[in-house]
Amino acid sequence: MTSYKELLRFIWTSLRTQKWIFFFIFLLDAITWPCDSLIWPYILNLCVNIFTQFDADRAAAWADLTTPVIWAIILSFSVEISSRTMGFLLAKVMPKLQADLRMNMFDHVTHHSPRYFNENFAGSLSNKITDMISAVESLIQHLFWPIVPGVVACIASTVVFWNIHPIFAYILGIWIILHLGVAIKFLRPIDIRENQHGEARSTLLGKIVDSFTNNFAVNLFHRFSYEKILLAPFQKKEMDANFATRRYTQIMFALISLVFFFGNLIGINGTLLYLWLHDHITTGQLIQVFTISWSLSIVVWMASNDLSYFFRALGLALQAHSVMRDPQDLGDKPVPTTLKVTAGAITFKNVHFRYGEHRLFENKQVHIRGGEKVGLVGYTGAGKSTFVNLILRLFPLQKGQIFIDGQNIADVTLASLRRQIALIPQDPVLFHRTLYENIAYGNPDATSEQIYHAAKLAHCDLFIRNLPQGYDAKVGERGTKLSGGEKQRIAIARAILADTPILILDEATSSLDSLTERLIQDSLDHIMTHRTTLVIAHRLSTLSRMDRILVFDKGKIVEEGTHTDLLAHNNLYAKLWNMQVGGFLPNQPI
Repeated sequence: MTSYKELLRFIWTSLRTQKWIFFFIFLLDAITWPCDSLIWPYILNLCVNIFTQFDADRAAAWADLTTPVIWAIILSFSVEISSRTMGFLLAKVMPKLQADLRMNMFDHVTHHSPRYFNENFAGSLSNKITDMISAVESLIQHLFWPIVPGVVACIASTVVFWNIHPIFAYILGIWIILHLGVAIKFLRPIDIRENQHGEARSTLLGKIVDSFTNNFAVNLFHRFSYEKILLAPFQKKEMDANFATRRYTQIMFALISLVFFFGNLIGINGTLLYLWLHDHITTGQLIQVFTISWSLSIVVWMASNDLSYFFRALGLALQAHSVMRDPQDLGDKPVPTTLKVTAGAITFKNVHFRYGEHRLFENKQVHIRGGEKVGLVGYTGAGKSTFVNLILRLFPLQKGQIFIDGQNIADVTLASLRRQIALIPQDPVLFHRTLYENIAYGNPDATSEQIYHAAKLAHCDLFIRNLPQGYDAKVGERGTKLSGGEKQRIAIARAILADTPILILDEATSSLDSLTERLIQDSLDHIMTHRTTLVIAHRLSTLSRMDRILVFDKGKIVEEGTHTDLLAHNNLYAKLWNMQVGGFLPNQPI
């Protein structure tokens, strides 16, 4: 029940900005069809009685027929105006509602840590956003037709039947209770199975997107059949869940048909014929009850049918809403402060961090002076990348504190923290946008001149201008149209443009050829000036100009000092230096 309340609160958050328009649509919806379905039979009642009365002198009937004819015209016109008004209003409010739902979910999901995206398929997450949009639209459509009109029509019809003859009201009440009782009885099983089907479908689509994303590897190893085999169990689970939902729905319809047969066909119509034969009701009333009962049977049947789709959509929305229940681990504190960097000093104080059961940092103490250039060295998995990721607050600490210029980064806004740090990663991630937009991502407010200048410093301006579309060329998904070195130069230009007081380079030149690396290294040396800089490198020669080098081993800093001093100490760093193969440090001890 709590999950349903959370879902309704979430939908209401997006709907409340247009609540009065939705209320007006609801009001029109609750009035229009019930009036149409009840007043038309009453007009027929009047007409039939007039036809019967003036059967011998039909020309004289026109005076009495004038009133019902006028009412029929007014009714037709009113219903049409009402229906078109509802249609135009829904056309106005639904796009905004969908946009608000989409952006609220997008905003929530994007504020998760990288660990969350590593554990969830991007395709599955985006599919849940799409599911939420379609499910909420389906909920509203089914609610406005035929569920709400059906409920109002049932109540109004009971009152009308009571005034004609109480027995009709009793039979109608029993029929409706049994009809809806069967539908409601099956709603929960259908809801559960639809939820299972939605989860299975999201997982399957996530696997499909994962295969598409890695299409290069599929092509390279010609694993097309292999991918189909891997998808087979997920496809079977989705098919089984889909079948279970549909089977329960058909069982419900079969039972509803029995109730309809005995309640409407036999109950109401049989009683109607009996009372007319015994002269307890007029011919007009017979027509009126018959018409109302058949109209009502159609809408009640449709409402029962739509209840299953309504709760199926509700189950789908509930399943899609699960991403909104995933706690964000990167949020700000209730009253955060804004980080203000003057020197850029970084301090680790009693920091504890682990990946699952793997303990990496324990009681770590580190101090990096403002403006200091520090190299980070160690085998793969020693803790270098985790060290800089914690500074960026990409992962929450289990214990301890990290300070920048004396300010606890856990107390500042994430936005102000990230604005003070630029990271050039080993594997740059680019958007499927233009080269201009990818570079400008480092500072969206930068001028064109600043963007071109950053590109020149990163030595990517030349190759960009040689492209047919230049800076307007799109890079492909995740930058697949560029080489590794070109992507890295774009990432460097983006970081240069950000112009932050703290700079982190994680193997920033590993994908570059020697000539380009030397040119870019000169640019990097220039932008490192007066900035706190952390450099992770497996090519140890690139660290020789660092003010200090921290040597990591199994999460601990086992050595620190300048390149020359560490070589003279002849400990781990010296061994790493001697173990370099082709200038690079091996991933593990040889």
